Amino acid sequence: MAEIYDVVIIGGGRAGIAAGTALQKAGLSCAIVAAGLNLEKTSREEFISLGGTVFKGDRAEGGVWDGQRLLYVKTRNLGRTPLSADFFILATGKFFSRGLISTMDTIYEPVFGCDVLYEKDRSRWVSDDFFAPQPFESFGVLTDERGRVLIGGSPASNLYAAGELLCGRPDIVKTALEVCRNII
Repeated sequence: MAEIYDVVIIGGGRAGIAAGTALQKAGLSCAIVAAGLNLEKTSREEFISLGGTVFKGDRAEGGVWDGQRLLYVKTRNLGRTPLSADFFILATGKFFSRGLISTMDTIYEPVFGCDVLYEKDRSRWVSDDFFAPQPFESFGVLTDERGRVLIGGSPASNLYAAGELLCGRPDIVKTALEVCRNII
């Protein structure tokens, strides 16, 4: 049997916790799947005090789709118990948190296979000047104007992206709150 929420957020960093807190305050039930231990204690406590659920130390491992609509996600620790929701937010960060994976040939988003914008010529991923902005910092998941992720060039109807995972150098919390406005 599935655990059912209004919104499931994959990623417990600043973007994920900001989105979850804003959505809980708006009256939506939220769960956060947080693979790492990066939830700030004060923010996490506020989210939980508002009724939010945190699956700390768990990792999303894919989902089940009905066309372009995500029905539920599966996680490593919950086994056969999927997390179902009307909306999902992907806020897994970039390379350090494994929200994006790089190989010798490509960069990809590992949970849902979202479209990723990156420089195809690997020699252009970094600058020779260590202290200069690095090109790879601008790589990220592509979304439509509403913040919905693109998969195969088409927007998923209920899967949004927020935070550092996005293309460019986004304001992490601002992108999370913009996604919340599109959901509410």
